[in-house]
Amino acid sequence: MLFDCLKKGTAPNRVVFYAKEYLSENGFEELYYDKIFHPVHGGKYFVTPFPDVLFAFTVGEKSKFLQSMRMAFAHLDQPCFKIKGKADRKNFGCGQLNVEIYGGMTEHTWFDRPLGIAGMIALRGEEVFEPEMISYDSKRPVAIIPGIAIHMKREMNEGWKIDRQKELLPVIGLGKQWTEGSFLRFLGSELQVDPSEILSYDLTLYNDEQPRYVGINDDLIVSPRLDNLASVCALLEAITEADREDGINLIGLFHNEEVGSVSKSGADSTLLSGILKQIFHALTCSDDMLRASLGQSYYLSVDGAHGAHPNYPECSDITTRVILGEGVAIKSSSTGNYASDCRMKAIMTGIADKYDILLQEMANRNTIRGGSTLGPMIGAATPMYGCDIGVPMWAMHSAMETISKNDYEALCQLLTAFLND
Repeated sequence: MLFDCLKKGTAPNRVVFYAKEYLSENGFEELYYDKIFHPVHGGKYFVTPFPDVLFAFTVGEKSKFLQSMRMAFAHLDQPCFKIKGKADRKNFGCGQLNVEIYGGMTEHTWFDRPLGIAGMIALRGEEVFEPEMISYDSKRPVAIIPGIAIHMKREMNEGWKIDRQKELLPVIGLGKQWTEGSFLRFLGSELQVDPSEILSYDLTLYNDEQPRYVGINDDLIVSPRLDNLASVCALLEAITEADREDGINLIGLFHNEEVGSVSKSGADSTLLSGILKQIFHALTCSDDMLRASLGQSYYLSVDGAHGAHPNYPECSDITTRVILGEGVAIKSSSTGNYASDCRMKAIMTGIADKYDILLQEMANRNTIRGGSTLGPMIGAATPMYGCDIGVPMWAMHSAMETISKNDYEALCQLLTAFLND
């Protein structure tokens, strides 16, 4: 399942499309955000308020006055190149795309990679307020950012600052035919429509290399988009496997985490609180009952963790570091970058002990800030006990990332136990 998700999840809306198919195949019913929905006890549902965000939830068979909730969240975006509105550029006989960087990528790792294009394209509709929205994936490499030979930049192995506007423009073709409007003509041919029908697009470039097992024992997984599709895939597996008799299980897949989460599809929106209110009202529970239920509810923020690197030991904490192959990481920080609190760390440790699941704890080195997650903003907006967890990985935000196969399997087991115990 993981490799399938990694291959198909080439843009946030493509991840949601994959998740909808997977949930439907596992008996989940689709609800619609622009309609009043009425979940019932024993039901399994999903809702996509926008094409790039998804919530899936189950309601236990038993009706109780307070509905204990177990929730887990992940982001489905990753650093990439976003294609600008006027994309065409011609230089030295090459057709190029004008792009901007989305998120904090490791820029030099994107040179000389086969790049595909994926995202949303809006076509002219019968009504102005109803454009036809198309989910698009080239499903083949159509661009490349060519590197330069070391003979022409002798200092490159000593490090150099990359000029984003000059050095990171992808080449999409050769020849005199590349003129203004060529990119729209390409999209028109892909969709078999006249280019004048294309009103807008939200398209990004993705690394088209395939996930692989690596190591003499196939114990490593190397792939684009492991941050954070490994977490997304584990959540989908857990919500379909768990079968709690009472209470509500819910997973949320958010967009825009890599750029701050302040958007209609981000974790720092009112989407989650609105969905919870709708569920509780449908179960004839009041806002007061929802507030009280939050006091006995728990959530996980699931995102990749920085694994200790054998070539860079100085980048890890001297005692509280996580090793690839030794289990899921609980992430802690005095800065508030992670949601983990004492009670939730104890609960997750208890679950791991009960089911013999590998678990370890990570803290950042005092001289390195590390990353942040959507965990704290969810806890601030919807107060309850929370914890940040994830699989350790190398080269996070690179065009290719690495995790342990055993750690991913442990994550799936831990999430399923959390939703089921």
